[in-house]
Amino acid sequence: MEIKEILEERSWEEFLTRQPHTSFLQSWAWGEFQDKLGLSHHRFGTYQGGALDGICQALVGRRKLGSFVYVPRGPILKSFESGRAQETLKYLRNFAAGEKVDYLRVEPHWEANLDIEELFREEGYRRAQVVTSQAGGVSLLLDLSLSEEDLLAQMRKTTRYLVRSAEGLGMEIHRSADPRKMEEFHRLMGVAKRRQNFVPQARRYLQAQFETLAPRGIAELVWANYQGDVLSAAITFSYGDTVTYVHDASVRSNVPISYFLLWEIIKEAKKDGYRYFDFWGIAPNDDPRHPWYDYSLFKKGFGGYQVDYTGVWDYPLTPKYWAVFGAEKIRRLVRRY
Repeated sequence: MEIKEILEERSWEEFLTRQPHTSFLQSWAWGEFQDKLGLSHHRFGTYQGGALDGICQALVGRRKLGSFVYVPRGPILKSFESGRAQETLKYLRNFAAGEKVDYLRVEPHWEANLDIEELFREEGYRRAQVVTSQAGGVSLLLDLSLSEEDLLAQMRKTTRYLVRSAEGLGMEIHRSADPRKMEEFHRLMGVAKRRQNFVPQARRYLQAQFETLAPRGIAELVWANYQGDVLSAAITFSYGDTVTYVHDASVRSNVPISYFLLWEIIKEAKKDGYRYFDFWGIAPNDDPRHPWYDYSLFKKGFGGYQVDYTGVWDYPLTPKYWAVFGAEKIRRLVRRY
């Protein structure tokens, strides 16, 4: 197996978008977005017999607490083989050492199993104390090849009732890739922040994300009106064969507008020809005390099946890593996830 840098976008995107339920976090555009945040990206390909059969986008960041190489939802391999995965992990370890960072963090797009866990441990990796792109490494997927009738049938009874009751209330759905429309989303996010007492992602981060990904056909803003007012909105990412429900915000309402909005987004994704709808993370258990219990319950009401990923793995490179480890452990205990 040969591993070398990829500098040409077309071959990268053609390979990645052909993989089933691939991740936008490994897309070319995501690397460009990370550049705007002050990180740098490096893209590698694995080759067998001269043919590209795997890719890996690694991000390099330097912070006061510690410097790192981070691989979000990668590597992506055409077919998983432990030997190839092992070589890729070794390559990343050597790359990170060459960048003179404090640690390497890998969050692969691989479902959890004991063989993968053993592979990481054999290579000297340890489980991280942080949850990054997915809620506890657990997501919820909906198979859009099902008919609308079957999708409705697998909903929770209460969810199905609310979806159907919303249909006759005169709500309207709108879609846009225009960054100027984000102003309404920021307003809703501010209302939700005050009502629910949570800390959303920074406005500047969300705006830069949308401005980078929307022109590439990935990010889209979808919102729902009722009696002339925007009451609910969401940002979805469409990539490969999957639409992902990434951000949402709404105001308190006497009508089930959030259910209406999500069901309309699912139907639009199916109509647009996508195979999967990814709800983008749920709580790893049904404990009502978990901070993500409420919105996980909301998502689960639409059916689908749970996917457990192998999670986040770190490879310490300098003693400074342990300061990062300690800080993230304290933060996890305080947040309870």
